[in-house]
Amino acid sequence: MDLQNNVRIDLTAVDEGGRRMDSTPNGVSVGAVCLKNWQIDRIDAPAGMFDEHDAYFIKINYELELELDCPRMSWVEVSFDFASGGEASQVTVVDALPRFGTFTGAPESYVLNQFLNFVPCENSASAHVHLPAGADRVDTFGIGGQGVRWRHVSLGESGVLPGSYAAWVVLLVPAGQVEQPVEFSARYDLAVARDVEYRPTQSPACFRLSLAAPSDTPGVVTPAFSATVENQAPERHPSVFICYAHDSPAHKEYARKFGNLLVRNGVDAHMDQWYVTNRKDWAIWAHELINKVDFVIVLASPICRKAFDGELSGPDNPGIRSEALLIKEKLHTLRDEWTAKVLPVVLPHELVDNVPKVLQPWTSDHYDVRRLTPEGIDDLLRAMTGVPRHTRPPLGKMPPSVLKPLSGTES
Repeated sequence: MDLQNNVRIDLTAVDEGGRRMDSTPNGVSVGAVCLKNWQIDRIDAPAGMFDEHDAYFIKINYELELELDCPRMSWVEVSFDFASGGEASQVTVVDALPRFGTFTGAPESYVLNQFLNFVPCENSASAHVHLPAGADRVDTFGIGGQGVRWRHVSLGESGVLPGSYAAWVVLLVPAGQVEQPVEFSARYDLAVARDVEYRPTQSPACFRLSLAAPSDTPGVVTPAFSATVENQAPERHPSVFICYAHDSPAHKEYARKFGNLLVRNGVDAHMDQWYVTNRKDWAIWAHELINKVDFVIVLASPICRKAFDGELSGPDNPGIRSEALLIKEKLHTLRDEWTAKVLPVVLPHELVDNVPKVLQPWTSDHYDVRRLTPEGIDDLLRAMTGVPRHTRPPLGKMPPSVLKPLSGTES
């Protein structure tokens, strides 16, 4: 039996501040997350690409159990930290599925390419991963680091559903390592009354994952090294709502050209200027899109800044004020998720000073688009696709000269 089998984390809600959620002294049990059988295969990576490291393809199976009377969970997060043990700093999560913002309305198939990244494929018979259809969105964090976590975000009224789930990881470990320490943890959010103060608790579980491949290597995964696989793969088009104020005709024109540029470069963008057709309730239109899209872009301008920072009054600028209130509410209630979803953008004619302070233009990222060209929006596109400009190489060894004490004495 593999060491990760039957690892279980109990999810417990503990009273926080005077009101009891349950009469028992240790809080109330709301469910558990249990690990099931994992698939662990050695990856036959090309020579010279990952020197002094072994690569593994790991399918992670886990099950969410919920108590019958458990309040609705708006999100549940599972985390796997490989940064424990003597060789932790040399472990890297190269890629993972599902990725950030994944919503699988239909099953999808993936193969590993020559860089050990997952890419979509049309021929499901040769796929390494079959991602099933799902009712919720999955956000992913940690790719490129030493751990990975998946957050299941409910898109419906019923909350995250109990049942079996699967995820996939490509993991680099030091060459010859036969076991990998793993710390498994979970978090969640309950939809409870506003006057109920609670603290979700859980105790992380640690185990050691067996990596030793059998001598005849029947489980070796061979990546697809042909470039035609990527050429045939359907592209992912992130969806975006463009939030901006009608400061001036010139600003509106810049916003429209910016939106056109995004669409021409594979972004499923939405803005009001393209939907001025039949009579509609613009507040409902914006509300539905903001809740639906992968990202919300906020274009810096004086009126936009004042709307978000609460400096507008009277009947003017109702559209941007309404959108600002909705976005701020999302940031307040779901800070971790929406900090990554709301992207402040500064167009060529604007200033960073006009990014709303509530969006933290300096302590978080903002995107300075100095030219309305594909090169000018490169950083923004990378933020939406999760593809970095440069990748961090595997950690090497310290030079022997550094590890030896200097001979002689100081004068």
